[in-house]
Amino acid sequence: MSESNTGVYLRQLYDSLVTNLHQELALQGYAEITPSHGLIFQYLDEKGSRITSLASLAGMTKQSMSALVYQLENLGYLNRTPDPDDGRAALFILTPKGEQLKKIAQKINRSFEQRWEEAVGVENYSLLRELLLKMIESGS
Repeated sequence: MSESNTGVYLRQLYDSLVTNLHQELALQGYAEITPSHGLIFQYLDEKGSRITSLASLAGMTKQSMSALVYQLENLGYLNRTPDPDDGRAALFILTPKGEQLKKIAQKINRSFEQRWEEAVGVENYSLLRELLLKMIESGS
């Protein structure tokens, strides 16, 4: 791993987070939730989002995002509501079940962040977050 670039390290860390998150979600009764579903929870606006907006934010096709949204709707995590700005379109919002899942996932993520902070120290972890934000803002 000595010749790996930073992107490889970031990807490995992200993959580890996603794998562990979904293992923990499965243990807590959410085995039907996949990493792809996580994109919806990440980008869904509190007031509701259109499929086209979610697809754009996630870098996916509308068709792929539609499949994921409809899965979550059928599983009871999302509700469809008319878009007040366009009667032809629908907005999707979290149901109480979806809100509960989001809270559980956030709690699991916080536990990972605490472990990372313990592994490298509070100062180093704070610096890492600051540097990552600068890299993101620079248009990495």
